[in-house]
Amino acid sequence: MTDVQNSSADQNNRSVITASAIHAALLEAIRKARYLPGAQLPNERKLAETFGASRQQVRDALLILNEMGLISRKVGSGTWLSEQAPQIIERIDADVDIHAPHEHSLLETIEARLIFEPAVAALAARHISQSHLKLLKSSLDAILSPGSWIEFKSRIYQFSRAYYVASGNGLLLRTFDQIIKSRTDHKFDGRRENGEVAEIVRNHSHEQLAQIYRAIADGDEVRSEAVTRNYLVAIAASSGTG
Repeated sequence: MTDVQNSSADQNNRSVITASAIHAALLEAIRKARYLPGAQLPNERKLAETFGASRQQVRDALLILNEMGLISRKVGSGTWLSEQAPQIIERIDADVDIHAPHEHSLLETIEARLIFEPAVAALAARHISQSHLKLLKSSLDAILSPGSWIEFKSRIYQFSRAYYVASGNGLLLRTFDQIIKSRTDHKFDGRRENGEVAEIVRNHSHEQLAQIYRAIADGDEVRSEAVTRNYLVAIAASSGTG
């Protein structure tokens, strides 16, 4: 809990601390990836000691996080950060409306990508060259340092576009370019597109896409297809389609 202690050092010097202040400090620790998705948080007693607060104040703070969907609390087991925490944080920070009404929604787009994109990744693994690998790697690395949320989303799509290029299929590449245009035209359904991207969000996306990169780099068609499908299914699930 050193990181949370640091983030709340000033608060601990006060005679009174509120549940909202505890919530804010924990939320910031989550945003900065102090906890990994699925990780267990410290227990109420430890949190109360850390913040110099009562256990009831800690419970109230955790209730807020629970209502946000960021944690789950299991009697006799403890408090756990949701596996969907990166997606939840991203939607909050960018004010994303995944059900935004327009011709080609995110959900429709993911369904379409699931039909052909895993096979595209397999083709990329079959035809991978050093120049394609260099493009894939540079696109992957760029995801960790975006200037804004809209740039972050664009870089994620550019990584995927790189394996369409590597596949050697121009028709599928042109199809994906239309998908990129549609998503870009709607600003990826975010209403705060110039906001910062939380570290937990950047790291999570990078880790997922790194699995695709490694499979393609290894020339493993079967694994490339599987991890790409898993990636898209995870997006669908977090968007309410799974």
